[in-house]
Amino acid sequence: MKLLNCFVLTMGAILLSSQLASADIGNTATQQMCTQSGSDSAPLPPNPNTDWGNGGLNRNLDRIVYKREIIAYKIKWSSGWSVWYVKGVNDLYSLTTPSASPPGAVNARLAWIYFVDHQHQFISCD
Repeated sequence: MKLLNCFVLTMGAILLSSQLASADIGNTATQQMCTQSGSDSAPLPPNPNTDWGNGGLNRNLDRIVYKREIIAYKIKWSSGWSVWYVKGVNDLYSLTTPSASPPGAVNARLAWIYFVDHQHQFISCD
């Protein structure tokens, strides 16, 4: 694992995403030990844990399912890899849910709901 590359990639993703989302991410100089799980050649398989699909806006699912804090992640769509999603910055899933109740309501969800049936990668920190 290339921890230095992971740290640089994580910080770059956070800085870029925060600029695009106009988010204040505070002190980015805080260093953590990070590891990247999966790679373009060997992504993680879908994780059948139903918590992903039912989690809504729960930002603690990473700790519940993987026992790690996910900092950034990407999902493999049929057309290729997504951009890096940075947890809490650009990971609100934009499509509505047709099963929302009452009809016309929107169930807000995070993009990682697709971990349940899509290959994915993530960067996590201790």
